[in-house]
Amino acid sequence: MALCKRLIARLDVKGNRLIKGIRFEGLRVLGDACEAALNYDRAGADELLYIDAVASLYGRNSLSEILRRTSQEVFIPITAGGGVRSVKDAGELLSAGADKIAINTAALERPELITELARAFGSQCVVVSIQARRRNSAGEWEAMAEAGREKSGRDVLNWLQEVQDLGAGELLLTSVDQDGTCSGPDKLLNSEAMQLAKVPLVVGGGFSHSEEINDALMSPRISGVGIGAALHNKKIGFESIKQFLGASDLPIRQTLVNLQNLNTSNSLCKRKIGVIDYGMGNQQSLINALNSLGAIVNLSNNFSELDDCELLALPGVGSFPEGMAQLSRRGLDLYLQQWVKSKKPLLGICLGMQMLFNQGEEFRPTKGLGLIDGHVTQLPNIDKDGNSLVLPHVGWNRILSSPITTEGIIPLNQYFVHSYAVQAVPAEQIIHLCKYGHQIFIASVKKDYVAGFQFHPERSGTEGLNLLAKTIQELLK
Repeated sequence: MALCKRLIARLDVKGNRLIKGIRFEGLRVLGDACEAALNYDRAGADELLYIDAVASLYGRNSLSEILRRTSQEVFIPITAGGGVRSVKDAGELLSAGADKIAINTAALERPELITELARAFGSQCVVVSIQARRRNSAGEWEAMAEAGREKSGRDVLNWLQEVQDLGAGELLLTSVDQDGTCSGPDKLLNSEAMQLAKVPLVVGGGFSHSEEINDALMSPRISGVGIGAALHNKKIGFESIKQFLGASDLPIRQTLVNLQNLNTSNSLCKRKIGVIDYGMGNQQSLINALNSLGAIVNLSNNFSELDDCELLALPGVGSFPEGMAQLSRRGLDLYLQQWVKSKKPLLGICLGMQMLFNQGEEFRPTKGLGLIDGHVTQLPNIDKDGNSLVLPHVGWNRILSSPITTEGIIPLNQYFVHSYAVQAVPAEQIIHLCKYGHQIFIASVKKDYVAGFQFHPERSGTEGLNLLAKTIQELLK
């Protein structure tokens, strides 16, 4: 099953205001950023991109509050960037509700930051933003810093290759010359970049017609298009774009009609759920999702507080070794093993699911919690025909019920962001499978009181919230 092509709403912000200029200059205030994000979510955006356009200029980032507000009502993936200069900065944005972190200026100044972030949070979490300004018409561009204002001296195509080697899990390539003009993308830039991209590539700058977006997404190396000015100026909308792409047979995410208007607000009414705070992950996204389902949520690593909960959830955005180290540092590894031994329910999400198993192979072999038999290894980077596959596996993909699942499960598009998946799990414990490039991997599991999702149901719209609620209800029986 092919990954859905992503349509990403780009939201440049200053404070809490949505702004936009032309070629990164002449910035105009267009309204409230959170309100715009909610509107684009409802209109069918697959992902949101928040960029603090003045963060590097003023040496600070003001996205945390916007992320917290947005995540209370928006349940699709969010990438956040602007002014991120350290692992600590990135961790604060993830805790506030971001799923991935975009960096530009700090990476140009100190490229090793890319590796540091990848080792702390996993490469799938690290998006390197490349703002390209033409040097000439012969196919040369310079990478710009400080929101397109300052020259870096780096050649864009060389920089694009370097950041992948340093650990970037996704590339966000924006044409400075076309940005905000609604006059079409820099096709030569995008064509040159996709020849070099080994990780997911998102392109932006100048897109304003469905035909342009369709042409870009026809490339297997371009996984998404970022759209800003054309959306803000109402030149184009997500519904019309998806209709056009659907007619071209491109894989796109569609909300299932029978679940679209599902009311999940009281699905977990007053159930007491603890979210494990171990210094990593997108805890706030999960907390907001559970709150929307009516649960009483407690984020904690205090044993007595967790003991008072009916179910514990282990979220995850990060690398396997760092995740296990953080759990061990707080004694939470032994606590969770005892929790499950006492027949209490536990739910793991993404990295949280991976750590439920015996061992992970990311960076180095690392012992897991051992609550379910299985080991976590890297997804194959070639398909059965020998063609290369883009890793990380980032975006919306369809989950299918496993052959042993007796209950009929409607195929759903759920949001994935990972490079590793579990293998050698007993067949009777596999609930969902997923296919990528003809490779089938395990998408969810359940063993007695323990369940896990490799994808992010809390970031997969109404369908994801419904699946999250249903799984928790089953664990609480």
